[in-house]
Amino acid sequence: MADATDSKSVGGNPMRVRLSPRALALTWFLCLAWIQLAAAQEPSIRGTVVSAETGQPLGFSIVTLHPNIGRQFTDAAGAFTFAETKAATYLLSVRQIGYAPLDTQIVITGDSATIVRIALRRLAIELPPVTIAGQQCTRPGRPDSSDPALLAVFDQLQENARRFELLADSYPFHYELELALREVNQRGDTSRPEIRRLRFSSDDNHPYAEGRVVEPAWGPWGSPDNMLVIHSADLQDLGNPDFIANHCFRLVGRDTIGGETLVRIDFDPATRIGSADMAGAAYLDSITYELRYTETSLTRPEGSALVGVRSMNFRTRFRNIARGVPLQDSLTVVTTYRYGRPRKIDTQRTVEVRFSRHPPPP
Repeated sequence: MADATDSKSVGGNPMRVRLSPRALALTWFLCLAWIQLAAAQEPSIRGTVVSAETGQPLGFSIVTLHPNIGRQFTDAAGAFTFAETKAATYLLSVRQIGYAPLDTQIVITGDSATIVRIALRRLAIELPPVTIAGQQCTRPGRPDSSDPALLAVFDQLQENARRFELLADSYPFHYELELALREVNQRGDTSRPEIRRLRFSSDDNHPYAEGRVVEPAWGPWGSPDNMLVIHSADLQDLGNPDFIANHCFRLVGRDTIGGETLVRIDFDPATRIGSADMAGAAYLDSITYELRYTETSLTRPEGSALVGVRSMNFRTRFRNIARGVPLQDSLTVVTTYRYGRPRKIDTQRTVEVRFSRHPPPP
């Protein structure tokens, strides 16, 4: 009985030969071993991010590999992997809200995995005494290093925006707002609210632009023929480079809002802006530096398409939809008018958040 292990050709016609089960298994084993060896020889960067004080993993940290390799959240164990690498020098940037940022250089010289452990230290910001006095915004833009406390809080505000941006990219989601509109007469009586619901996605972003704080409705807001949309300060605005370039930022210190003592940073539009814009404050948790509230007032409403509006004041409350990533939970807008028209009170409430594919880790 012959279990042949070869194939021959006779007169140009091939002979079919059966491989023994043992030979076949050996072939598969050698093939698998070759695949594993090839994979092991591909250079990569793997690592974990932990707290320097406790050694505990810092899940949902943002890890970026420069130049142009990628950006990702760490998993619940603080782990990350960049597989698309080659022998070169890279800059690894690690950010976690409430922690001092860290940038480190990594050199890959061989074909094996480079393993790193990144320890981040808790952020310690020495806040100044509370100062409320306003200033003219003649030099808008990112704060410079002359005020380290302001710069540190400003960077944490930007970190909130970066985390939301990466979440929307990595874990896209839809959410629904319930809107209610009431009018308040001079005696303080309110009308029965008009209620409707609008559905949005994490892709719905109409970024800030000078002169476009009041603009025709777009997307889920409806037809631009009969509606205007007025922006209040949200995460996309606060992290927008154009918003930063057109506003000044000032650290007020600790302030109380909604029964919480939070860290307050104010923003004002540049004095050169003649159209309607936004002034206000962002309130961050004093320990985690997660965004909790914004308060916004519409500046120069007369420089917009709004008719007869004296003032518009917004208060937005945020809640986390993932670890350290806030989303608007509720918003209240009070509008006053000239010529004795009743006040209007608009409220928005987020009633549902649904991730498109799978939710982020807890």
